[in-house]
Amino acid sequence: MNRTHRNSWLIALPAFILHTSEIYPERPHTITGAVRNSATDKNIENVYIYITSGEEEALSNSKGLFTISTWQDLPVTLVIEHPVYKQKKIRITDASQYQLIKLDPKQ
Repeated sequence: MNRTHRNSWLIALPAFILHTSEIYPERPHTITGAVRNSATDKNIENVYIYITSGEEEALSNSKGLFTISTWQDLPVTLVIEHPVYKQKKIRITDASQYQLIKLDPKQ
């Protein structure tokens, strides 16, 4: 009887693992893309990109490229901001699609 009680946690372990896999995806969704000027098609550096309902964020590099990962379920909304350009919001439904984002300069 004492031996059964001592190993009873082994029965609960698979249930715990199955339960958490229903809450969280196997791996995070990774969204990649580039940000360009809509008028000149030039890459835009230091664009601030974030997901509205979370803490995930990224900055575009010197080639305008960015990568942002999230554990949130899709769809998510990306907000793209830069002081010289108009803010843009994009709804992401498929993280595997490359995002080419074109920003309009502020007037």
